[in-house]
Amino acid sequence: MSGIDAYKKALNKTASSRNAEYRLLAQVTAALIEAKEADGDMRKDPAKMKMLAHALNWNNEVWSTFMDDCRSEDNKLPEKLRGGILSLGIWVNKETQAAMNGDVGLDALISVNRDIMKGLDDATTVKTDSKK
Repeated sequence: MSGIDAYKKALNKTASSRNAEYRLLAQVTAALIEAKEADGDMRKDPAKMKMLAHALNWNNEVWSTFMDDCRSEDNKLPEKLRGGILSLGIWVNKETQAAMNGDVGLDALISVNRDIMKGLDDATTVKTDSKK
C-alpha cells in the first residue's frame, strides 16, 4: 500500500484528520529511523539501499499529499499555515533527493516530522481540552 493510499484509508477510518496525520507521520518517521539505524553502507549494501529508498519515497509521498491538500480550495487551514507547509514540503523534497544521493543523513527529515507531529498532537490536545 502506498503512502497516499494509507493516508486516505486512515482518514476514512478516523474522526479526526489530525489524528490520522499524526499516526501516518509516526509510521513514516519510524521507517526513516529504522533505515537510519540499519547496519551497512547504502552504497555497498543493496538491502540498506532498498530500506532507505522505501522510507524516503514514502516520506516524500506523504509530504506531497500534504502539499496537494494545502493547495486545495477546500482546505480550511489559514493561508499562512498552508504556505508554511508548502515551503516545508519543497524542502522535504530537496532533502530527500540529497539523502538518496548520500549527501545528507536522515536526521533533519526525522526532526521535521517529529516537530509536525508535536504540533498535531498539541492542536488535538488543545481542541480536546477545550471541549471539557
